[in-house]
Amino acid sequence: MQYCQRFTEVWELLGADADEYTPGTYAPLAFRSLGNHQRAALVMHVGDMGAGATVDLTLLQATNAAGTDAKAIAGKAITRLTQASGDAGSTVVIEVRTEEMDVDNRFAFIGAELKVANANCDIGIVALAGSSNYVPVATTSWDEIVD
Repeated sequence: MQYCQRFTEVWELLGADADEYTPGTYAPLAFRSLGNHQRAALVMHVGDMGAGATVDLTLLQATNAAGTDAKAIAGKAITRLTQASGDAGSTVVIEVRTEEMDVDNRFAFIGAELKVANANCDIGIVALAGSSNYVPVATTSWDEIVD
């Protein structure tokens, strides 16, 4: 990345979500194409965790934005976070390069599966795509950009 480039010119916001999650399985972000990018990062911050809570996050790949044929990307899951281990307040990131995806079978879309068990958890997630084939990237997903 060149020093004079803005972060928002080279990293595209794919989606963001923040909520108090009850126990269950969620798709916190819509499947988004990496067709014009070489890598992506999914950042998750876990705030308060109820007694006995656990959190798992796995990066998924699919053949289209509807999530067709969705499957996990090998090695792209966090180590389980638990309230009992004092993981409240943890921030984790999963990075993926397109060559780690099943591109031979047209898997070019990424999404995520979030599993919360045993108690409610406050969670925020941000997904970014970088190493764009064509810069600057679209900035329409951002609500505000302050330079």
